[in-house]
Amino acid sequence: MYTPRHNSVDDQATLVAFMQAHSFAALVTYGAAGLRATHLPVVVERDGGQLRLLAHVAKANPQWRDFAPGAEVMVIFFEPHAYVSPRHYERAETVPTWNYAAVHAYGVPRLVADRDEKHAQQAKLVALHDPEYLARFPGLPRDYIDRMLDAIVSFAIDVTRLDARFKLSQEKLPIERERIIATLEGSADSWAQETARLMREHGP
Repeated sequence: MYTPRHNSVDDQATLVAFMQAHSFAALVTYGAAGLRATHLPVVVERDGGQLRLLAHVAKANPQWRDFAPGAEVMVIFFEPHAYVSPRHYERAETVPTWNYAAVHAYGVPRLVADRDEKHAQQAKLVALHDPEYLARFPGLPRDYIDRMLDAIVSFAIDVTRLDARFKLSQEKLPIERERIIATLEGSADSWAQETARLMREHGP
């Protein structure tokens, strides 16, 4: 990912927190059919010093067949974003742009075949997104759970590297940044409001 120095974020704790907050991601692979992408929820967790991504796709989705020994995949975490008007700038000769934050995670996926490990992985996903439902999850009939687990392909990715770009007008004049932030904070769009919050957190 093209990342000018003023848009770079290297602190892993910051990047992991961003990934966990925006965990509906895009899995990108390359195989015999070329490039493929699937949008899916991801559990982002640490196991000791290892950053790991847990996810699954439908077994009918052919993308999992792109997984091969040593073949790297990319998972894109992307939100929020907001339009930035040139009316905020001091100079008239300026152009519109878009502010955003994105993290690309890379690693080699490992298929999860063990039934109990697959079940535990789904429980983590439920706990993350629907904790009130989690109490009912273990009580579902085993044959139903097994049918559902058989219909998906679960996998884990040990992250080997992260690329990030937080494009948040860091190179602009302070007065220009404040105008942009004020406009985004006043927007009815929640993504614009969150972009403003990130701008305040990641100044020049």
